[in-house]
Amino acid sequence: MGTREIVSTMSCRRVLGCFVFLVLGLAGATWAPAQGAEAASPAAGPNTSTAADFYVAINGNDTWPGTLAQPFKTVDRARVAVAGLKAHVSGRVIRVLIRNGTYYLPSTWTFTGQDSGTSTTPILYANYPGEVPVISGGQVITGWVQAANGQWQTTLPAGTYFTQLWLNGSRRYRPRTTPYGYLYITGEYSTTGGTTTVNELSYETKAYLGVPPTISNLSDVELIDFEAWDVPHLRVASVNTTNQTIVTTAALPKQTMFLGFIPGHRFLLENVKESFRIPGEFYLDRPTHVLSYLPKSGESLSTATFVAPRLQKILSAASLSYVTFQGLTFAHSDWQVSSAGYLGGQADNGTPAAITLTNSTGVVFESDTVAHTGAYGIEFQGNGIVGGASPYLAQFTDGLITDAGAGGIRVGGQAVCSGTGTHTDTNVPQHVYIGNNLITGGGRVLAVGYAVLVGDAHHVIVEHNEISDYYNVGVGVGFNWGWACNFAHDDIVRYNSIHDLGQGVTSDLGALYYLSGANTGNQALNNRVHDIVHDPNGGYGGWGLYVDAGAAGVQMENNLVYRTSDASLHVNAWNTPPPSPVQPNVFKNNILAYGAMGVMDRHNDTNFLNVIFENNVFYYDKNTGDANSILYGYWYCEGKTACTSYFEFNDNIYFNKAASGGQPAQPFFKTPLFPMNGGQQPPITPLTFKQWQAQGEDTGSLFADPLFVNPAPGTDNFTLGANSPAYGVGFVNFNPSLAGRLSTATLTTPANAPGYPTQIPAITSF
Repeated sequence: MGTREIVSTMSCRRVLGCFVFLVLGLAGATWAPAQGAEAASPAAGPNTSTAADFYVAINGNDTWPGTLAQPFKTVDRARVAVAGLKAHVSGRVIRVLIRNGTYYLPSTWTFTGQDSGTSTTPILYANYPGEVPVISGGQVITGWVQAANGQWQTTLPAGTYFTQLWLNGSRRYRPRTTPYGYLYITGEYSTTGGTTTVNELSYETKAYLGVPPTISNLSDVELIDFEAWDVPHLRVASVNTTNQTIVTTAALPKQTMFLGFIPGHRFLLENVKESFRIPGEFYLDRPTHVLSYLPKSGESLSTATFVAPRLQKILSAASLSYVTFQGLTFAHSDWQVSSAGYLGGQADNGTPAAITLTNSTGVVFESDTVAHTGAYGIEFQGNGIVGGASPYLAQFTDGLITDAGAGGIRVGGQAVCSGTGTHTDTNVPQHVYIGNNLITGGGRVLAVGYAVLVGDAHHVIVEHNEISDYYNVGVGVGFNWGWACNFAHDDIVRYNSIHDLGQGVTSDLGALYYLSGANTGNQALNNRVHDIVHDPNGGYGGWGLYVDAGAAGVQMENNLVYRTSDASLHVNAWNTPPPSPVQPNVFKNNILAYGAMGVMDRHNDTNFLNVIFENNVFYYDKNTGDANSILYGYWYCEGKTACTSYFEFNDNIYFNKAASGGQPAQPFFKTPLFPMNGGQQPPITPLTFKQWQAQGEDTGSLFADPLFVNPAPGTDNFTLGANSPAYGVGFVNFNPSLAGRLSTATLTTPANAPGYPTQIPAITSF
């Protein structure tokens, strides 16, 4: 993203004692339980057994023995009790059951290696059958009164401040000057005279009310700037409504099209007291300590429970092994923009997670919910315990992640290429399983958080998840630009249903995104992707499949992609040659439909073969401008006529339903060398299909109706009929309905209020 830095066996859902056998070069991995460990494993799904060694209940007492009749009061008291019991128990699960209710933690629930189980005596922290305990990093806000102006108000202790609030389990937002739309940037400047940074913007107001003439508590106002792949949250130094300019306390790097206050792009002003007017909003006045809430119709103080975040981290574990957390909900973590502002970053990766596991092995989250977080939901860091009996670091299965402030799940992070903690293949996260989860409603504070971020990590499986309602990437793999220092290999993303991403809020995103360098074994297989929408205000890049900035050797096969606001797929090569030969990216046997800006997009030119397209079905319906072409972007091959040593097309089937006979007059093109890595389209040399084939491309391909059962938008049945001509070019049928969660999934989709005004086209306008 620019220059800033078929069905799984699911046998391992037994939670503990499982081994991962990854067979490199195959389309998947086979999972099987360790010999002799099955008896020591709790059943999959939320806990259904009432038997336990210790019980916890909100009406308990930590001086009691922790029995069902006399339970502990706090979850950490149970952890201490387990540590004392371990020496006296062997060959079975040590069980802690937590009763219904919300447990407000006084501090982060912290585990170390001393809290570990073993392969034969694992430890379980689980829900009592039929109950849903909540482990909360928040605090209940009380003392509310109804003011004469209709607001509910309470006065907080001095020094109490937070930027998030939940009412009866639903997120509430702070007031913005434009609650239903955006402000627009017209220019960027530097008050210091700098040429590489900017700290001032000029604006125009297209949305309702715009910018108030006076703003109270200016240092608490956030200016949210929508760049390309970054969304900084800045503090405001001054506002001049006469000249329509705003100066921020921190400066942003300036880079045309990508970073800074980009003319034509959008911004918001949040936490403005004078704009506090929409039911459902809250405002915390720092000088007076008064918290105000404007109730929605039907809300009553007598039934209202307000929770604000207090802890940035709910659970932290280091060097932990053989522990399962089952049927629990972790909720209410904090994250706030500092007084200096937040400059953003790809994936909002620099922000914390509510749950962190570091150097831990055999730790499993089964049927858990992570909700209402300030930034990321859960992360797995480190490489596991050296000599651990199990080859996997952790699992997150049959879970729900919802209402995340940033991303959902993070495995590793950005590559560390030098200095302290330099990454190697052995010290990054590895052998992590993420399966059968519902991950929905993220980016509610930090819009570019990924639903699943697999950073510098290897042998990670992401399968059978449903991912939706994020404003940026669905699943991202790898986190370093270029050819060196990237250990994201053998990462498999398969059978996921990924949809409704971007929603017109951010740019430069893909449902499946690889930034994985020159590696092998990376695969995206049998995923169903649809409705990916980038920012329409000078933005770009709502792609389905996306390999970026030096990713090589990625196999993308048997994926169904439809309705993307940019091309169906995008290849962004690295603009310097690799030090040694690399494998090309291969797009094979995919169905790619309704790409609004062409079907295939390529940026940056190479002097080697970096991409192969074969046995794909391309189906689209645009017949004007650039979208008339199958291609978009950079298609240069060092001036040569035959380009098969740079990009190669074989045995594909194309059909443009807007063109007579399905074949536009000049559907392909070549471009000259073009130095800018951006969204621009270089000049093209248009080619007929016959001319394209005469140059050695697509010699086995054809234009023909693939004969889908019913591809009409809204019906979206891309099943191929028995007489489809696609079979004649080697296409092999696959079943997109197998993507998504399995029938064993237990958690359901919650409602989440949008974090940002969406800009979504009609379903027929892609």
